[in-house]
Amino acid sequence: MNRCIVTLCLLACAAPLPADEAEELKQKNAKLEERVHRLEQKLGIAHEEEGEEQPGTPHHDSHLFEHEFEGGRARVDLHMVGLFAAGYSSVKDRFTEGLSAGGHDPKRRGFNLQQFELGFSGALEPYLSLDAYVVFTLEGVELEEAFFKTLSLPAGLQLEGGYMLTEFGWSNPRHPHEWAWLDQPVVNSRLLGPDGTRALGLRLGWLTPLPWFSELHIGMQTAIDETAVSFLGEGHLHGEEGSSESPGGFARIERDTESFNEFLYLLRWHNRAIAGEFTLDIGISGLLGSNATGDSGRTWLAGGDFLLKWRPAPEAEQPFLALQGEFMYRYYQANAGTLSGDPADPLDDITLAPTVLGDWGGYLQVFVAPVEKWAFGLRVDFADAFREGEEPRQADSLRDRRFRLSPLIQWSCCDFARVRLQYNFDHMQHLRESTAHGLWLGIEVMIGAHKH
Repeated sequence: MNRCIVTLCLLACAAPLPADEAEELKQKNAKLEERVHRLEQKLGIAHEEEGEEQPGTPHHDSHLFEHEFEGGRARVDLHMVGLFAAGYSSVKDRFTEGLSAGGHDPKRRGFNLQQFELGFSGALEPYLSLDAYVVFTLEGVELEEAFFKTLSLPAGLQLEGGYMLTEFGWSNPRHPHEWAWLDQPVVNSRLLGPDGTRALGLRLGWLTPLPWFSELHIGMQTAIDETAVSFLGEGHLHGEEGSSESPGGFARIERDTESFNEFLYLLRWHNRAIAGEFTLDIGISGLLGSNATGDSGRTWLAGGDFLLKWRPAPEAEQPFLALQGEFMYRYYQANAGTLSGDPADPLDDITLAPTVLGDWGGYLQVFVAPVEKWAFGLRVDFADAFREGEEPRQADSLRDRRFRLSPLIQWSCCDFARVRLQYNFDHMQHLRESTAHGLWLGIEVMIGAHKH
């Protein structure tokens, strides 16, 4: 931009220009400055960018509040997102908590409010950004995320801190309105929890000097959060009374944060390669932390993900095609313990021997938009486990062998709203009827400044 200004000054000094030519030159310079400003904004959020944006996602320059100060600018944006669904499942409502275990999955016959999100995002450019997301559901109000990020640390570094979704894999750190499908992948619900694993902590990102986009994330978070079901969280709800148990039915033991062992540690490496019309993202993730079965109970989570995108015209919204997959494995080292029964009868307590539970699964999906406003997708989910816990795997909705096939049709009336029709075919072991069918119609509306 400085070169352009200098060039204009030299030209102006060299010879006077006619009024019409000068006005045309001013317009060209204004357009050039606008393009440079947008490029600077993109570079400022390079650490946030994970390649998840779908073609055609709008970027807004209007702000709820904006103020220039010496050496920078302060701004605040606001957005609202509503997700509504209606449909039918062949499984009765009392069984859908295990069948559709995602916290925002449509799971009731008839009408569903998946969530209403109110989000605030702001920045003290070029120093810090601040984001907060509040979610409203029929069950109540919850804080989904509230965190800050640095924007201008040297050496490709970025620090993020606060209450945030753990950047494990591809789907966990993304909000429901960023999903292509209406529901959460089966393996995410099992290993990372109905609402995704999140907690208070810090994450350091480093954009490495490699010749391709390559970024490392190292994080440390409090493992004692209700969403950290594989660690020290509340665990999944089991049974009619909704009692909280650890994976495999092990009793939970309350623990305090006494040392660094009670924290959750993250390592993620994300890479991107671009070749002509194709973009390939590959990531590997790892999580380590204590679990709620005892002082020496530990959990390892490992995962890999990829996203291959094809778009022949970078500036056009259609056509495009995306092939995406993710795989996760959980190594759950459970302590010996006692599962209490009737308090009046101490003889019915169950003694559990120390064991290691293994759970794994993944999904593969393809999403294609051949024409304007229309897109089609197909997702395949699979999850399984080995070694028995207190409850036999075949009777446990969170550890039985599962298969799901989900075709999808999407129509976008504009950049801020879309309608999706999704069919689910489920094959499972924990229900008497081994198959289930579901048909869901979802409507999503987004208002405000938000990067989809």
